[in-house]
Amino acid sequence: MNEDDDQVSLTISIPDIPLEDINIEVIGERIVHIYGEKKTESSQVSFDKRFSIGNKLEESNLKAELTKDGKLVVTAPKAKMYNKKEDTRKIPIVFAKEL
Repeated sequence: MNEDDDQVSLTISIPDIPLEDINIEVIGERIVHIYGEKKTESSQVSFDKRFSIGNKLEESNLKAELTKDGKLVVTAPKAKMYNKKEDTRKIPIVFAKEL
């Protein structure tokens, strides 16, 4: 997993799994779930991976590409409220009044 200020990128190797047998879901804006399987007459190959992301994702802009050599690259921008340092707000701390 690679991460910068604006986006998160995941790369996993899943050779020999057809594109139509791969599924990607975002769970709760912070978990990317990638799973699938390939069945033949003599074998079955399946996989199930979950990646926990520290920041909320813009799942509507999630992109996934499968390369010829079986690498799946998933890229998702971080939600705007989390992706820039200037969006960080310092919260002042005051002494509590004693009763």
